[in-house]
Amino acid sequence: MPRTVSTLAVVLPLSLVAITSQLTGQARVDEKVLATVRISTAVMANGAPLPPGTYDVRLTQERPTPAAGQSGEGRQWVEFVAKGKVAGREIAEVLRDSDLPSVGASSVRVPDGTRVEMLKGGEFLRVSVKRDGERYLVYLPVVHVQGAN
Repeated sequence: MPRTVSTLAVVLPLSLVAITSQLTGQARVDEKVLATVRISTAVMANGAPLPPGTYDVRLTQERPTPAAGQSGEGRQWVEFVAKGKVAGREIAEVLRDSDLPSVGASSVRVPDGTRVEMLKGGEFLRVSVKRDGERYLVYLPVVHVQGAN
């Protein structure tokens, strides 16, 4: 009996380590990926066409050069990745919960999540991703086909 207990004391922890490493390997998520979105219409991203499809929106460490008098923290490049390849890039406006005013309509915090929505007038598709107190807003101009109503 003592030998069985000592064998279990060694085998059980090793089994748990093996199971845990397998689970974490399967559940590994790319921390740079903000969300997966479905874009249902042709849009432009940084002046290049981005066709309809499903994309991972991936955060980069790149920030555009800020305009005079602006902070460099308010905008960041994101990539639209399909099948492991970057299909397009665009600048995201970054809004932090900690920077919201204390009163007014802009003081309302947005819940975590992702939304893709056509803006009024149909000129822009907005991708909004909120995670960990930061909201990323990407505005993609819609490609209008000539001759279509």
